[in-house]
Amino acid sequence: MDYYRLEEALQVLFEDIIPLSRVQNTTLRELCIGVLLAGSTQLTRIARWLKQDTQQASRVQWLRRSLQSTFLSQEYVYYPFVKHVLASHRGSIIHLVMDRTALGDKQTDLLSLNVNFRHHALPLVWLFMPHGMSDYETQKTLVDRCRPLLPRDTSFVFHGDTEFGSVKLMQYLRNLKWDFIVGQSSKTTYRHKQGNSWQALSTLAVTKRQAVYLNQVELTQCHAYGWLNLFAFYQPRFSNRRRKRNITYCATSLPITPALRRIGQRRWGIECYFKDCKSAGWNLQLSDLTHQKRREGLLTVLNLAYLWATCIGRWLCKTSNRRAVDSKTQRHLSLFRLGWNWLVHQYTMDKPCPTLSILYP
Repeated sequence: MDYYRLEEALQVLFEDIIPLSRVQNTTLRELCIGVLLAGSTQLTRIARWLKQDTQQASRVQWLRRSLQSTFLSQEYVYYPFVKHVLASHRGSIIHLVMDRTALGDKQTDLLSLNVNFRHHALPLVWLFMPHGMSDYETQKTLVDRCRPLLPRDTSFVFHGDTEFGSVKLMQYLRNLKWDFIVGQSSKTTYRHKQGNSWQALSTLAVTKRQAVYLNQVELTQCHAYGWLNLFAFYQPRFSNRRRKRNITYCATSLPITPALRRIGQRRWGIECYFKDCKSAGWNLQLSDLTHQKRREGLLTVLNLAYLWATCIGRWLCKTSNRRAVDSKTQRHLSLFRLGWNWLVHQYTMDKPCPTLSILYP
């Protein structure tokens, strides 16, 4: 593993992995350094950290032009990098999580499909969409886009909440030979076997102390889709400080085992990613970028920096070097925050950084 100053480390890293020209590589490197040091998605703050002998307004204008460059897309820039990083994944099972979050303007949502990694979720593919629930075709589009990036000879488990629990999506995932754990509405109907009457999931006898597990059931009276397994448990959920529901219902292709609920908890890793993108990190909702191409370019840069910082954070934990930025005995920062803080620390102290692109187990 080679060590360079932050600018040189990014330059070498991108040259080895991403097929860019020298000018494009330099532009991408400056954008990544800008967001890492600024800790913000506001262009005026990023511009302060650009090493350009120009006025602030000129640097902001350069950022706008660069973010809408043709080459700065997730397909051309991010896909080669994330595919390279995932090639180092040693697990036999990869858990994929899909979810949606609203942006600051309340008119646009970010739909993202991520890879679960140590209680967090690393971005794979994403798209911006009008505010509201996503449909099956949009969800299928993301699944299709991520498949070429995934390692071969690996099993996959798809996780999603009720928005991603349609029969069409479950059928499609089964055709791909993927397993899944997806949420279901309390109004969804089920039956144990043919001939039995259809009942709503809300009729299941779930209590605070007693969960319910059902084997071999069919879902929805309209589709009669089976055979699936069901489990339901008490888990209050709040929205805007109001209780939204008390019980969580899930359909799965996995067998009923004592570890099933623990496996299903992997879905919450994407909430940590959204938090890092917004309130606990980049503050993406404050970027005020309404230009579609610039917003896409900005998120490509953010996710590139996010993935690299996570690799660095995991490396710090594996090598017992995190004390430079987190001296507490028990780690309280995410891998992303560890890596991010350490990279800024190395830049400030003019110390070298590794050209690291591996996800250590």
